[in-house]
Amino acid sequence: MKRSIAILLAVLLLLAGVPQGIFADEPAEEAVRYGYRTQTLRYTDKSNAAEGLTATLSLPYYMGSVNAVLNTRLGEAESKVMVLYVPTDKWDGDCVYGAITGRLQPYGISVLPGSDLVIGWKDMYTYGFLDISGGLYSFDNETLIMHFTAGPGLYTGIAAIPVSADPGDERLYEEAVREAEAAGEELDYLPVGFNFVLVLNDEMIDRFLSTGRLEKVSSYDWPGLKELIEGARYEIEPPKPETGMARFKVQKPYLRGQYLDLPYYLENWFDPYVAKATSYGLMGGYTDGTFRANGQITLAECLVIASNMRDVYNGGDGTFPTGTTPWYNVYVNYAIKQGIIKEGDFEDYNVPAARGEVAYIFAHALPDGVLKEVNAKPRFSDVNASTPYRSDIVTLYQADLVTGYEDGTFHPENPITRAEVCVILSNLLGE
Repeated sequence: MKRSIAILLAVLLLLAGVPQGIFADEPAEEAVRYGYRTQTLRYTDKSNAAEGLTATLSLPYYMGSVNAVLNTRLGEAESKVMVLYVPTDKWDGDCVYGAITGRLQPYGISVLPGSDLVIGWKDMYTYGFLDISGGLYSFDNETLIMHFTAGPGLYTGIAAIPVSADPGDERLYEEAVREAEAAGEELDYLPVGFNFVLVLNDEMIDRFLSTGRLEKVSSYDWPGLKELIEGARYEIEPPKPETGMARFKVQKPYLRGQYLDLPYYLENWFDPYVAKATSYGLMGGYTDGTFRANGQITLAECLVIASNMRDVYNGGDGTFPTGTTPWYNVYVNYAIKQGIIKEGDFEDYNVPAARGEVAYIFAHALPDGVLKEVNAKPRFSDVNASTPYRSDIVTLYQADLVTGYEDGTFHPENPITRAEVCVILSNLLGE
């Protein structure tokens, strides 16, 4: 297997670079002193088409590319380096999840899932400008997801995909390795991804612009990188508090009947609230095309909404990295950092959210002072000084976001429905 990887490394040295591909719209500017314009690079890698594999790749936070001269055991080589800028609030600790995603399309071969193999450039390059990491990746027969797990720096963006010439091969990678070793054979690997990916954060950029070095001990000049950074850089004026809510805008029109369980010919009391929450992009349906207005909503789903709201209010685009385990982890961490919740507030995020818990989350979804008092304090017969989240229930009631039941109760311990959450969001957005 080592011989196969060595051959694969040598072949990759001959690659001239990666095409620029097709770019998506730029995300919203971050609410920080300086921002850097990035895009999502979408690129179809057909370099292995003759061997039976193409990959449609997505690279978020893409700032641009530079060429780096590398010293290798085979001589000097120039390689394209893809440069990413990941804002501080989009990191999960030292990790960028879903840094590279791709859909694999095998033709006449089989992809053998279960491998964690990333090409080891350290064994070949002696360039001496930054330590390099291979990240962490996983794939099945159709999807590749690569995570960068060692903080900002230089990463191998190439995954070695083990394949079989048998299009009906259903073996896992480990089983195929054992059988190949027993037969004295080598597995076939096809490279997918980008040769090198340089991931920057604000601290690394500030150091580079002031010293010309990405790290204190780095001796490489990175030609073209300063021009790339300065070309993407813009100064952001301090946001005015009164303009924060103005950032919430209609994202797409709501079409009556677009949810299978809310047909256009039936009218429900919650229709206008579902329409508003949907059109503003704060809630959506399920993969089966339903909305489930009378269904329950989990704590994790509530934190997704609250995190998106805070990110948009602060100047972001309301999007977060994908591929975390569990899937909602990035939202929980963001909510804790932003003060929406505190660490240890909840033991299980997959359980249905109670009305009191939702009041707690949405009372802190936006910065302090945003919610204005328009109502007097409520007099709920089942809410008193010992009731959990009492102050948050009062806050939402005084801001005219929630009401109680006709009998004067609030039932803070009852699960809340998705329709009721739509009411809260609609009231928050106003006219």
